[in-house]
Amino acid sequence: MAGFGTYTPQGRVTSAELARRANVPLERFTRGIGFEYVHVANDDEHPSTMGLAAAQDALAEAGVKGEELDLVIFVSGGDYDYRNWCPSTSIVRELGCHQAYSFEIRNGCAGGVLACNVAAGMMDRDPSVNNALVVCADTLSRIVSAEIPECQPLLYFGDGAAAVVLRRDHPRYQLLSFVEHTDGELGDLLRIDVGGTRQPFTKEFSDWDRAYVRVDADVFADIMNRVYLKEYVSVINRAVERCGHELAEMEFILMNQVKTSLREHILDAIGMPQDHTYISLDEYGHMGPADSLFTLAMAHRKGLLPEGKLAILAASGLGFSWVASVLRC
Repeated sequence: MAGFGTYTPQGRVTSAELARRANVPLERFTRGIGFEYVHVANDDEHPSTMGLAAAQDALAEAGVKGEELDLVIFVSGGDYDYRNWCPSTSIVRELGCHQAYSFEIRNGCAGGVLACNVAAGMMDRDPSVNNALVVCADTLSRIVSAEIPECQPLLYFGDGAAAVVLRRDHPRYQLLSFVEHTDGELGDLLRIDVGGTRQPFTKEFSDWDRAYVRVDADVFADIMNRVYLKEYVSVINRAVERCGHELAEMEFILMNQVKTSLREHILDAIGMPQDHTYISLDEYGHMGPADSLFTLAMAHRKGLLPEGKLAILAASGLGFSWVASVLRC
């Protein structure tokens, strides 16, 4: 990884405002989940425009021009600007990537880590791919509503973007391994029932409360406690083993942003000190597949990842899927 880019909207909503609108105690958000704000896109900010801004940031840091890119992958866990549309081609057009191939990946919040490894795999198979761009962008705040009780466990969803430039044989942030797992039994845990082919929007449709993602809070909490932690730790352990190292050698972990108690349990389970991760949840909420790359970018900028040290890059996503890689920083 040769360059990182980030973008977050200036608009933001406090946890206090969300608690007031949801009519729940503020502590449920600040202590229970661990966030103070979520950033919210305005009417002119969309996944493609935020992703483009993050991509330009990453290209500038990497010293790579758009026409030098051979591959562009756009990652989203929510909705694109339009239906039946390819946002990756929009990025290609705006950056002037005249020789690049582009496509989209959707794997929930695990998509960013997955896309980096897909890009690395394509470099291994295709010698003409030397520079790749991974862009993650979402407006997740638009699929939750504080006024709907079934959205309350997800009100830390926010908007933003992160991007990474990957360069063949670049000496920093090398991907050493990749492990993945999906539990199909959890496939319907999070979904929006209307708007798809089973229940399409019609001119008679008027129940717009059904156009938000909903979750049974008790079922969600049970799965998080019973399944989520075990699978998260499992992919991390296997990723470390696959690259021939030990957990004790890992210096840092970059991960998607989950509630405070769950993050602490993950760190305890792998023997990682609680301060050897980057937490963006308090200020930015959960930004979907951008999370892991966003925290990687922020940790890099703050000098928390010395060259040569080993770090874990991990995430989980809607579906439910878990992914992990080991990085040589």
